[in-house]
Amino acid sequence: MSKLLKVNHEIKCATQQVIVSRTDTEGNIVYCNPTFLEINDFRSAEVIRQPHSIVRHPDMPKTIFRVIWSIIEQGMPIQAVIKNQTNTGEYYWTLSTIKAQKDRNNEIISYVAHGKQAPDKVIEEIQALYRVLSEIEHEVSIDSALGFLESYLQEKEMTYAQYMKHLTKNREFRCLCDFIKHAVIS
Repeated sequence: MSKLLKVNHEIKCATQQVIVSRTDTEGNIVYCNPTFLEINDFRSAEVIRQPHSIVRHPDMPKTIFRVIWSIIEQGMPIQAVIKNQTNTGEYYWTLSTIKAQKDRNNEIISYVAHGKQAPDKVIEEIQALYRVLSEIEHEVSIDSALGFLESYLQEKEMTYAQYMKHLTKNREFRCLCDFIKHAVIS
């Protein structure tokens, strides 16, 4: 099937599948597991040393990636709902946990993302917010979209991390942070 015929076709990850990728501190892929390659329809040689944005769906607000980077660069883990686009133009939603990996001197040396299929209810709720953020980005600026997100979260009296926990609470999905141990690479 041609790439054009698959554009905007959603695929779902099996519940047991975990998509894993690791990037350097600049966001370039240095490792991805077979599930990442299979779902995204890439060969390893096509993605290694490429920016992780190679799988970013154009509908994803840049605002969310600004938030993600601001948190992981501090060495803190973050959970996010992310819409990705495959090499064939299909898309899929993940609930991903992204963590910094540090060396013995506590310096960040890479970032690891573990993602699973995002629950439908979570996708439904987050899509509305992402649409608004994308519209603000296109019509005004990313900084304005960040301001909107901050106001949105303040109204809910939550941080971004708390909002993600709220979204996934009681939805038969436990934070991947519960399963991932902090990795220290020598």
